Amino acid sequence: MTSQSLVWPNFFIVGAVKCGTTSLYKHLKSHPHVFLPDVKEPGYFAEVLKPVPKELVALHCPGDLVGYQRLFEGALDYSAIGDASPSYLVDEGASRRIYEASPKARIIVMLRDPVERAYSHYLLKVQEGVERRPFLEALQKEYSRKQKGWWTSQWYVEMGMYSAQVRRYLELFGREQVAVFLFDDLKRDPEGLFSHVARHIGVDPNLVEKIEVQKVHNPYKVPRSRTFFRLASLLSPRVRHALLPASVRWRLYNSKLLFNMEKPPQGDDSKLFLQAIYEPEVSKLEELLGRKMPELRKSWV
Repeated sequence: MTSQSLVWPNFFIVGAVKCGTTSLYKHLKSHPHVFLPDVKEPGYFAEVLKPVPKELVALHCPGDLVGYQRLFEGALDYSAIGDASPSYLVDEGASRRIYEASPKARIIVMLRDPVERAYSHYLLKVQEGVERRPFLEALQKEYSRKQKGWWTSQWYVEMGMYSAQVRRYLELFGREQVAVFLFDDLKRDPEGLFSHVARHIGVDPNLVEKIEVQKVHNPYKVPRSRTFFRLASLLSPRVRHALLPASVRWRLYNSKLLFNMEKPPQGDDSKLFLQAIYEPEVSKLEELLGRKMPELRKSWV
């Protein structure tokens, strides 16, 4: 594989985790001039992801150049070629590696009230069955942990420390190539946000398909019987689809008999713990971007 034959993305959705990147990815993927690989989070430029656990290799880019390039076969017919990997924001070296491969790339950053982001991240881990501690205990134990890694610990607090993360991209790519959007904009005016994003990456915003932009991706729900769902997961999607009509699968997926949808409490103590850390962070970010961002403090007590 020669350097002339390499296909690098010309835009990157770099994060943050739990800030609406899945909705953005799914919506942009419907645009006729946008190519995004079926693997939503290749993570090729994020060293924090490596090595990928063997059981997750099928869901992620294996990490080598050949595997990454395979994701973009047929992409040259598109004017906007993208990679949506939220790990790129928190990874300290990802911005430099992206810049070396694609220095003219457009960068998209999605941010959210960091207290809300941490709680949403925690709920995801509860949902996955890897987190059973109360929220405040989980925050304090993970924040004080000495040995940290993407697959071995939860960066509940660190992923919300946006100022240095955003600064790295601004310093390398410049303000014209980096666009910062807010999760609240996605909820309040999704059409407007997607139009801004489309113009940022150089495609016609009027060609985006009309889809359910208000649809919630990755909603919170915990299986009441994890053993049952582990057994069900042994069946391939093709077999499950053949056995059960789509309407039945939808009812099962949203059944309160099969899923517990009651979220564990967040608590004011956890908010106070996070606010003490995030207040200077948000202030530094506002100074960096030259604008006030009250949306990043909206849940604070």
